[in-house]
Amino acid sequence: MSAPAALAILAPGYGGTSQQPILQALGSALGGRGIGAQPITFSTRGRRPSPDYQVELDDLRQARDRACRDGARQVALVGRSFGGRMCALLAASDPPAGLVVLGHPIAPPGRPRPADAAALASVTCPTLIVQGERDELGPLAVLERLAAQNPRIELVVLPGVGHAFGRAEPVAVARAADWLAARLVSR
Repeated sequence: MSAPAALAILAPGYGGTSQQPILQALGSALGGRGIGAQPITFSTRGRRPSPDYQVELDDLRQARDRACRDGARQVALVGRSFGGRMCALLAASDPPAGLVVLGHPIAPPGRPRPADAAALASVTCPTLIVQGERDELGPLAVLERLAAQNPRIELVVLPGVGHAFGRAEPVAVARAADWLAARLVSR
């Protein structure tokens, strides 16, 4: 099967599947903008994440490599929450055409994630983070600091929104789809 020239690998939030509603909505939005979408389910679903996230990172690599073998010339990594963390970790060492994180849980209360911060600080690909203003798992102060340090990161804040985007989910999906279309389709 041949892949579209531009394709986004869509990674779900923790415990989610390729059928996660936000991924399905984003896949539809991307299709309307000429970008293919390949939602994945992490093979560790239903279990604790693997040590150092190696299984999850391999799942992303395999999806990306399959898309490239099938003819995709530009592959973006897109993830919701946990999936976004995994995409950012992979992007730091192996940059995709673009990276989108929908709600980055970068610093849950009492659980700083220095590896996540280091990954975002070092990404070299165009990166969009769509974050709720009131996201307790991903405080804006942390993401604003990282975005100020790395010119490749664009931060979009959803006013009055927490980690679950709720009614703002269509806005988050549209922002991500438009951003990806501007970077992938216009090349």
